[in-house]
Amino acid sequence: MPPPDPSPSETSPGPARPLLSLSPLTILDTPPPDQVGAAAVAGFDAVGIRVAPAADERVWPMLGNTPVLRETLARTADTGVRVLDVELVVLRPDLDRDGARAVLDAGHRLGARFVLTLGYDPDEARLTDHFAWLCAQAAERGLRPGLEFMKYSPVQTLAAAVRIVRGAGHPAGAVLVDALHLRRSGGSPADLLDVPAELLPYGQLCDGPLDPVWPTDDQARAESRTGRLLPGEGEFPLAALVRTLPAGGMLSVEAPVAALAGLDAVQRARRARAAAERVLAGVTPGADR
Repeated sequence: MPPPDPSPSETSPGPARPLLSLSPLTILDTPPPDQVGAAAVAGFDAVGIRVAPAADERVWPMLGNTPVLRETLARTADTGVRVLDVELVVLRPDLDRDGARAVLDAGHRLGARFVLTLGYDPDEARLTDHFAWLCAQAAERGLRPGLEFMKYSPVQTLAAAVRIVRGAGHPAGAVLVDALHLRRSGGSPADLLDVPAELLPYGQLCDGPLDPVWPTDDQARAESRTGRLLPGEGEFPLAALVRTLPAGGMLSVEAPVAALAGLDAVQRARRARAAAERVLAGVTPGADR
């Protein structure tokens, strides 16, 4: 395997960049072991691994002691690429607790730090209770649930996600800020300054036009899953976002780009990392806090 590309922090002076992770959605058509390999070649520090589906999509068998999970573990050991988060737990009114535990067990086995969590329950009190339960279960496995807000889900805004995490009252709870969803929900990087740093341990980078080009939730989902741009190739205020996220966190590049679908996983991973590095050059994480 060729050595990873050097990062700007290794070749030139300036502020040290945050640790970078490659989100599974960026190369979701690639088996998890090969996602780890692509991340290593591209110079990422970490990866996210989708162990349970978010929609009608192929997910490789990662729940339990499967061959794919064992091969993924072997690749992380060989490359030194860690697992930042596993995806995902969906908190519905009829929460599948056994299914959630299986995702958490996979995350623990992979050495992940976070579990990406979506709230799909219009009853906020019940959703908060379920999130508190998940936090307790995750903490037993060394994980933190990151609750992601999205305009087309019941947890639509940063304020709603913060309210639920605070209401759960568990130190493992966190809020996951995605650059796309922050913008599409009407938020801005300045809004993060009102959120305690301990609730924002990592974020997701991508880009796009400032104004949405879709009128329906289905089109919003399509933009989220396949219609993003690489960091720096759109109009989002990504440098401001990095300056308002706490220093010492990690950033995941979640940028599924339809125009790059014909490239192999390594090529897409290289482009994703290079784009993130260009955005981060000269930016001091947490500088505006």
